[in-house]
Amino acid sequence: MMPDRLTAMREVTTAIAEYLRVPVITVQSSAALLDLPGFDSIAVVAVLERLEETFDVEVAPELVVPEAFESLGTLTDLFVHPARSTR
Repeated sequence: MMPDRLTAMREVTTAIAEYLRVPVITVQSSAALLDLPGFDSIAVVAVLERLEETFDVEVAPELVVPEAFESLGTLTDLFVHPARSTR
């Protein structure tokens, strides 16, 4: 069963904040995730792997595009919409 949007967004926010070692509020207040200091390609892979494990889902490679990491909402959508992800 896929998580509801609020639960998924909390997990996404926490995963990013813990990886970057910043307060959750820093992630929540960021207009663009890719503008967060340290949120580079390595961080993207690490956070994506953690979230795939957390939600027991594998995001299809063709969905891992820069646009998916524009905001908390776009990243959360990868895990809320099971038709867009497979495992």
